[in-house]
Amino acid sequence: MFGVFRHMFGKVRHLTAAHFGCYVRFRQKNTTRIRRTKMPDAPKLSSRVQVARFLASLGVGSKFTKIELLDAVPGVAQADRRMRDLRSMGWVIDNYKTNPTLSPEQYLLREIGTRVDLGEKPISQRKSITGAKRRRILDRDGHVCQSCFTAGGEEFNDAPGRRATLTIGHIVPVVRGGTNDDSNLRTECQRCNDEARDNTDNPPSADEVLTQASQGSRREKLILYRWMNQNQRAISDQEKLFIKWRRLPASERERVMHALAAQVIDPS
Repeated sequence: MFGVFRHMFGKVRHLTAAHFGCYVRFRQKNTTRIRRTKMPDAPKLSSRVQVARFLASLGVGSKFTKIELLDAVPGVAQADRRMRDLRSMGWVIDNYKTNPTLSPEQYLLREIGTRVDLGEKPISQRKSITGAKRRRILDRDGHVCQSCFTAGGEEFNDAPGRRATLTIGHIVPVVRGGTNDDSNLRTECQRCNDEARDNTDNPPSADEVLTQASQGSRREKLILYRWMNQNQRAISDQEKLFIKWRRLPASERERVMHALAAQVIDPS
């Protein structure tokens, strides 16, 4: 810059503002401005991809803990859920519920499925369940988990203080060809739904189910047959009313309960 300035006005003893203005105009006409452009940031990997990359780096047959998973993918919320999502893409990951050789905090990578960390696309994507269909399934099942038969918002018998949150699960998992047809959907609490995703055992055979069903009494077989024939567990009218009562506001539940108590409890 200053070299050009001296070349233009080197013989002039007294430089004025006019000289400097002339230089500026010269620069504007005869130089090309180089605009600095910010390089785009590298695309951020999805949490599922980060979890898949970590598991693949361990290799088939490796054991790991949830703490190790969280440390390997810092900043990823619910990394264990992202790990469970991989099961629908062919990844086989054991936990202590499905593999008795593992401790409660351990996992075992038995098989690597679709390499989403390398850009592979899953063969089949799970289609979302519409809100209308979700409400229809919940109403059909009486807002009761069809696995443990706990109503939505009700406390678990084996976990006081923990209440059931309902979701929609697949009877035949999507990864095994299950569809989103109503006949393949059922109401499940979040706990049973998570356990179903964790379960990597092969589904039971028809002979196995029939053998166990044949061991009960005639009355038990008849009840089971009715459930099978209706494709759902029958809920009594009293159970349905109890579910409706649980969905009332707390003050209304109290009012209904006391009114019913007056009808059945002998004041004497």
